[in-house]
Amino acid sequence: MKIELRPIGIVHSPYKDKGDVPCCQKDRLEGIGEIEIYEEYADGLKDVEGFSHLIIVFIFHRSEGYSLHVKPYLDNKLRGVFVTRHPNRPNPLGLCIVELIERKGNRLRIKGLDMLDGTPIVDIKPYTHYDAKKNIKIGWLEGRARALEEIDQS
Repeated sequence: MKIELRPIGIVHSPYKDKGDVPCCQKDRLEGIGEIEIYEEYADGLKDVEGFSHLIIVFIFHRSEGYSLHVKPYLDNKLRGVFVTRHPNRPNPLGLCIVELIERKGNRLRIKGLDMLDGTPIVDIKPYTHYDAKKNIKIGWLEGRARALEEIDQS
């Protein structure tokens, strides 16, 4: 089976380097940028204004190789790459849930992004009430979530 992904657009972000991208939820909520959808796909944005949030599927275009064990942010233990959001993955795909501020033609102004400038977008999906799950378990992140909350409150 051959799988081909074609970018449908590109991100215009204030984050130019990997170190610029915020890791804490408090900071992430403040990031504002724009997604430019290529003209040939712009008609696919019909009715997007009716959604407050979008799921953005993108390519970690600056990812360099991968390891099956990585050290995630705020942790010093090696974890399996598939239980992290680490960018160096066998298939360098990422996702981000963003707030849609406005649409102007083929451009979406968004809030809450954590993508680098120039990131290729491969898909957009609406975030709906079906996406919110209850009674979730977050594995090794349980203790880290509390640490992040403390950072956010400071």
